[in-house]
Amino acid sequence: MASKRQLVLATGLLGLCAGAVGFLTHGGPLMVPRRERAALRGARAAVHGELERLESVVPGGRTRDNGLWRAYLDLVEKELEHGHVDIAVRVWHDAYGAALASGSWESMIAVGDAFVAIGRASGTPGGARMNTREAYLTAFNRARRDRSVDGALRTAEAFRALDDRAVGEQCLHIAGQLAAGDERAQQRVSEARQHWAAWQTIEAF
Repeated sequence: MASKRQLVLATGLLGLCAGAVGFLTHGGPLMVPRRERAALRGARAAVHGELERLESVVPGGRTRDNGLWRAYLDLVEKELEHGHVDIAVRVWHDAYGAALASGSWESMIAVGDAFVAIGRASGTPGGARMNTREAYLTAFNRARRDRSVDGALRTAEAFRALDDRAVGEQCLHIAGQLAAGDERAQQRVSEARQHWAAWQTIEAF
């Protein structure tokens, strides 16, 4: 019971702090042509709004990644192996801060994945969704900033695992734009879209 309370508390705290996180770093605006902006509706408009909200979390340039977040995540994994969910949550907060400071999309994917593991270990996977999603959204913004096709595709897969179709489709859309002019990258995006379509078909039944 204590472990579950720790997870719920951690989720609530990050939710309250989400608006404040933007003051840690700074990045450029998410550019959307006016005609396209006017056409945004429903889920797509909601996704765009979330990405704009998190733009301030994305630094203007990739900083030097000292890898500290990896060390924290190793500790998270070890604590979970020993059943210490409450300690894992506290260490995860340190990992999250280090990942934000690293400026990399890889680090934010990793901390998002780690909180999924915490949710499962605590028996409350749904309670981990908010923190996980926030980390993945930041990863997506950073991948777009870095013009990383791999990053956009990796975040699409992360959102597929969360069953968040709207954001996943936006990740694939951006991946397609980033892949323009690169045959190999375009092939990877095409394969990812095929897998995405197959997954949606399976989910429909």
